[in-house]
Amino acid sequence: MSGQGSRGRDPANGLPHPAARRTAPEAANGTGSGPALGPERRAEGLAAAARVDRAGLLALAEPIAARADVTVDAPPEPRTVMAVLDSPVGPRCLTEVVVTTTTVTVAGFPGWGCVLGWDAEAALAAALADAADPAGADRLAAAALRAEERERADRAARARATRMEVA
Repeated sequence: MSGQGSRGRDPANGLPHPAARRTAPEAANGTGSGPALGPERRAEGLAAAARVDRAGLLALAEPIAARADVTVDAPPEPRTVMAVLDSPVGPRCLTEVVVTTTTVTVAGFPGWGCVLGWDAEAALAAALADAADPAGADRLAAAALRAEERERADRAARARATRMEVA
């Protein structure tokens, strides 16, 4: 892959180059229709899986981790990112949060994982699933995103039920 750095990585930032990524087949997003999740949505969903279905994420990655063709390119390490809050006056930087990131290569395919907090195991599991099992990663990611959306809707409904009106 000329111009993409070693092992399909972008030379500018060392992250997996989008053209080098393995994609899941159509309808692998867990909904039964439509295209597979894109790389950003898959990463978001795998991070959600670390929060709502950690056991499922680790189970998906376990057989991949046992393979001989796995290389950890950047070991899991903590980083900070800015959390942005959307408000009526526009986006505002709220605070910095800790995330754990890692990159791997499985059978020549790059994978990237990023999860909230210091969680090396979940970040590595997300990267392995991203690299070696895109269809399984998409199914797990889509399910985790749906679970988080249901939880947000439930919280919003409970909050609406507690509003007080002052006369």
